[in-house]
Amino acid sequence: MEYLVVFSFHFFIMGSFVMFLSGLLGFLFPRVISFFVVIILSMLIGYIYSVIYEVPGLAFFSALFNGTLSLLALGFVKAYYYSKQKAQEISDIDL
Repeated sequence: MEYLVVFSFHFFIMGSFVMFLSGLLGFLFPRVISFFVVIILSMLIGYIYSVIYEVPGLAFFSALFNGTLSLLALGFVKAYYYSKQKAQEISDIDL
């Protein structure tokens, strides 16, 4: 049972880190780094994490978990840029 508690904290911290890093990369380099490259790197981080902690049974879950959180963070950044563009278009029309 303690095993699940320890790894749930690990996944919470890892997920927060991956989401922050993906969002930061998407925000700072919106056109330079490909959307898929960031997601694949996040999934690779999850796989390497499970190999380092010698839990190969969680490799698929941690890769999927990191990929999902990375996709979510990049989606938030894309939504921000989209809303910023639409707000600029609306303000240009009003003038």
